[in-house]
Amino acid sequence: MVILGVKILVELIQQEFEKQRKAEVALADKKKIIKKALKQLLRAFDGIFEKHEELGDTDVRERMYDAIHKSFIKPRRGYVLPKEFGMFSDEGNKLVYAAIQKFLTHPEVVAASKSLRTPEDRLYAFQDFDVETSEGTNCFEYFGYQNKPNQD
Repeated sequence: MVILGVKILVELIQQEFEKQRKAEVALADKKKIIKKALKQLLRAFDGIFEKHEELGDTDVRERMYDAIHKSFIKPRRGYVLPKEFGMFSDEGNKLVYAAIQKFLTHPEVVAASKSLRTPEDRLYAFQDFDVETSEGTNCFEYFGYQNKPNQD
């Protein structure tokens, strides 16, 4: 009787481990979905940063994250990407706008908008810190880190 009880307990534990493994694989797959688009965005920002160091300022980072949040992570109906991101020049604002616009219209991001059903899944995919540029920058450098999507 004891052996049967232990066997059942072991099976339950194995089932839980298998559920956890499947969940981890699913999350890893979600991260993969926009890797190319994210890397392209980060490379664009690296190029902008060379001439416009204010790209790393907190205000600019928050505005850029807000645009990504309202356009991709937790899309707002009727939201229009702003033309101003707190850059010191019109040129800087135009470059940031163009980079974000290109990211949002990238085929991977468009597909992810449909396939990743929750804001949490889209945030997880966007905050893929394994994606780095040749300069060694990742999403955190330009957007900071969020534990969960903003409450709107």
